[in-house]
Amino acid sequence: MDINRLNRLRTNACLPDFADAMLLLRREAEEASRIAYAIGPKEHGEWTHQYHCHDDGAMLIFDWHKPLSHRCPVCGKTWTGEPYDSAWTSIVHTHIGRAVYNMALLHMIEPDRKRLGQIKSFLTAYATYYERYPVHGSIPYNGPGKLFAQTLDEAHWIMDLSVGFHFISEYLSPEENTYIRSGLLEPCVRFLIAHKEKQIHNHSVLITSAIASIGILLNDEAIIRCGLEGEYGLYDQISRGRFEDGLWYEGNVHYHFYAFQSLLHFALVAEGTAWELWQAAGLKSMFDYPLHLILPNGSMPSLNDAGSRAGIHTYAPYYEIALDIFGDEIYRSLLNTAYGTEWAETPFSEAKTVPRCSTNALLFGRELTPIEGKRGDRLWKAAHRNISLPVSGITKLVNRKRWQAIIKHSKFGGEHDHMDRLGLSVVCGNTPLLVDPGTTAYGVPAHYGWFKHTFSHNTVILNGADQPPADARIIRFEEQPWGAWAETAVDWLGEQYEMKDRIHLPPELCPWDLEAYEGAVIHRINALTDDFLLDMVRVTVPGRREICLANHFSGILAESGTANWQPTDDRLSGLDQKWLKQKRKLGVDATNSFHYRMEEGSLRQFIWSSHKCDIYTALTPDNPPERDRTSIIMRADIDQRIVFVQALLYDSDHKPALEAMDLLTVSMLPDHEYRIVIAAVGDKQEYSLIWHESGAKLVKCY
Repeated sequence: MDINRLNRLRTNACLPDFADAMLLLRREAEEASRIAYAIGPKEHGEWTHQYHCHDDGAMLIFDWHKPLSHRCPVCGKTWTGEPYDSAWTSIVHTHIGRAVYNMALLHMIEPDRKRLGQIKSFLTAYATYYERYPVHGSIPYNGPGKLFAQTLDEAHWIMDLSVGFHFISEYLSPEENTYIRSGLLEPCVRFLIAHKEKQIHNHSVLITSAIASIGILLNDEAIIRCGLEGEYGLYDQISRGRFEDGLWYEGNVHYHFYAFQSLLHFALVAEGTAWELWQAAGLKSMFDYPLHLILPNGSMPSLNDAGSRAGIHTYAPYYEIALDIFGDEIYRSLLNTAYGTEWAETPFSEAKTVPRCSTNALLFGRELTPIEGKRGDRLWKAAHRNISLPVSGITKLVNRKRWQAIIKHSKFGGEHDHMDRLGLSVVCGNTPLLVDPGTTAYGVPAHYGWFKHTFSHNTVILNGADQPPADARIIRFEEQPWGAWAETAVDWLGEQYEMKDRIHLPPELCPWDLEAYEGAVIHRINALTDDFLLDMVRVTVPGRREICLANHFSGILAESGTANWQPTDDRLSGLDQKWLKQKRKLGVDATNSFHYRMEEGSLRQFIWSSHKCDIYTALTPDNPPERDRTSIIMRADIDQRIVFVQALLYDSDHKPALEAMDLLTVSMLPDHEYRIVIAAVGDKQEYSLIWHESGAKLVKCY
């Protein structure tokens, strides 16, 4: 460890501001000291994503004393046998790896002979057996492991162990140092080098970071260069995997930080060496980008393979690093808000707060008192503004009533993409309205069965099939006195996309239908005022296709006497129909308005289409999957073009009568003009949309 970083660690450990971090570190080291697991010659771990209840997606309860019994904390069911037992084994070694790191870090602050002895016993046990563990693993789309079932987990584990070893190496005899290096670090790094992934991927960032880090700890320049340089080395990963605006190409904050944390781990190990990385081009942009996406309650959008519970509280430890290295006051503002200090930004009153207890706080933590004259709602202003990010492909529209609409016009993101170009996600404050649910654990059936597919998103589906890879684009983004609007587009006029030659997908991860989308073009316009969201979708196809516009509401459909819903067995999408419960079809005398009871308040939806549509509803999985959402699907068979228009109005306080005289009317005029009139809550607004192939012009008439 760099001497300046070691001094910061020891200084912070004595300060009251970091008492929670020291309390947690001591507690974790104490728990680690009670681990009685005997590392042996036949350790065999499997995929930890399998350690979840297949009924409701909850992670099973891990118990050191019950390696053959795994209980669900939600439904109470106990799972036994494989793959749960071997997944439990992987969790055991993940815990031991983290235990070594925590005990070694605490030893740097408070030396303890007993703690040191236990660290040595873990490391020497692994050094005794590691090289004899058989290579194994059949996890889809991943390289194998030895102790674990995939190269990724092997890299995670050895990063913790190797840094723990580095922390205590000066307390070991020359013979002990040699034994651990030759029995554990060297064979493991050789294994990682042999199984480097030949693509741009978050796994590759982690694996190459681990290789380069071990190379520094072994003082082996050849290993360092093997991790850093060449095609698909760490430098190449960051150069080609990070968009110019700072986002990691896989398209969400979760995988952005998953890749970024490995880069930061290497940067810490390399600090003070010839390989130091802190001032590398683009590093600061990776801290800055997520600030644009923060929602009104402090959470992050759950796009692609992201979970639904992350927020600024989740990522605060990384901003300890950002504040220390770059000193930007907005990072201090984020930390104060995440920790709920007296300087927290008041507009984020609904944001979850956490104690300041991370190891990053000890290693990098700075004073959180704002610099005089620089207080204010800096974070809120950065996160709560209209913004379009054309390179990464995210546009966010906001209003004064705390609505935020996110339109996804991103590039195809590979393995963790959800094939939902032009997807729409809408929240109001702390209330989800029409959101992308992200996904659940990969071992839960709903992940590959439902969440990974186009149909589970608020976008267009052709012939019930998944969208093939494509790069969407923003055509126009405007802010007007009445609100903000954006036009986005995607097409399948060819098969090229930016990441095509940088990533490699096996056939199992290519479920799309090229024929269904060939020649298709989709345009979407979203306009957000202080009163409603206007959503206009135009789909153009070269031949007859079944066109669906899906909306998945985070609420329950309130029945109306004017809505004639009938049970149906019609097939909706190419997915297993078990994911769509209580399917119903709207009768001939259809209403064009629907009401939904949300977690708070109510939402009204008004719909129109240029051609006759069938309208369906069903209950579909929310996240977590034991909850339901209400899905509304507009479906038509068209051989040329169709336009859908819908308006969404949300009232957080009242539940309006179901028969309220709210209207959406759309008139088609010559020269590709549409007149859209919304009459709601005693107000009437009219808009003119002129929608040519080259782009749209949207004007408020009154």
